[in-house]
Amino acid sequence: MLNYLKKLVRVSAIENLQPDYSEGTLVLSDSQAVIDECLRREQPVAGFEHDGVTGLKCEQLLLDVDDVDDEEFENIYRRCVDLPWDISETSRTVIREFSMPDLDDLFELYSKPGMTDYMEPLFEYEEEKKYELNYIQYIYKLYGFGMWLVYDKISKDLIGRAGIEVRETCTEEGQAELGFCISSDRWQQGLAYEVCSEIVRLAREEYDLSSLIARCDPKNIASRKLLEKLGFKLECHQDDGDLRYRLPLEGKEEVNYGLKRLSTRSNSY
Repeated sequence: MLNYLKKLVRVSAIENLQPDYSEGTLVLSDSQAVIDECLRREQPVAGFEHDGVTGLKCEQLLLDVDDVDDEEFENIYRRCVDLPWDISETSRTVIREFSMPDLDDLFELYSKPGMTDYMEPLFEYEEEKKYELNYIQYIYKLYGFGMWLVYDKISKDLIGRAGIEVRETCTEEGQAELGFCISSDRWQQGLAYEVCSEIVRLAREEYDLSSLIARCDPKNIASRKLLEKLGFKLECHQDDGDLRYRLPLEGKEEVNYGLKRLSTRSNSY
């Protein structure tokens, strides 16, 4: 995983702000004037509040700056410069966020034989482009998770898409829906189980979710078997014909997370 953040600089007064900073620098400030000037210059910046300073307006805002670790600062910098977050790795794959340069590869993935047999295709190119731009802005940045891309560690090729979303289909607090697809030329290699097992772990340990659901077409035997292997239990047959599965995440059932449900495109994998 690449590190793009090279330097952290704290600036509390506008007169101490340098005319220019080297690439890879993130400015931390408790001054609205400094934040505003950094934004004007397109200089990556994060605000931090403390007992003497509150009410700052900054997309990246920290309350306990001294408790933020290097990985979190790296992700803040990436948000500022529109670089995708690295989410996790498995033995054979890298899972990371989608970014706009990935759009052509995404279309190539979806064009492979059998890929849209049990899931909706992408929109037309320009409409999909708008959709993905909004997704980065309003899903990744709001939740910190969403649908991610799956890459082969060795070849670096895009081989799938998987992740979790808080959707209208979620009926409980702290619940998200699991979605996944693997390139048809990589089926029957155990990759879906490998990737989804890691995503279930993240849902439980990193995102503190209480449960996951998943939906699939009754004819999609491979996905049904995968969900059962992951521990999902069949909950019901939905009115639209899909099967609905649910996986409780241990120790999370009684927590109220207050996650806002968003209406997003159906991803029934």
